[in-house]
Amino acid sequence: MTVDKRIYNDSVISKVVYWLSGDYKIVRTTLDEFTEKIDIVLNNSDSDSINQFENRFFQSLNDFKLRQIVANETRDIKTILYAKAFAEDEDLSEEDIHD
Repeated sequence: MTVDKRIYNDSVISKVVYWLSGDYKIVRTTLDEFTEKIDIVLNNSDSDSINQFENRFFQSLNDFKLRQIVANETRDIKTILYAKAFAEDEDLSEEDIHD
């Protein structure tokens, strides 16, 4: 399979590969700046297993991509909540609030 890295960044692809690596052997190869090739080795060559892997892989890509979007969109809100929660803490600096 191939994955478009303009849609799914390396962090998202790495998370999916990690979560599925317990069930499959997965090899990643960069084809070019925008494309990554994903090869899998199954315990058997059953086509249902390949289809199942592809379904799990793309479902997981979309799941982790959505999680990343939500995290990015809520970052400012979290920062405000942290700042408010620790407003009285004199030892806390602005750098402590961000990742």
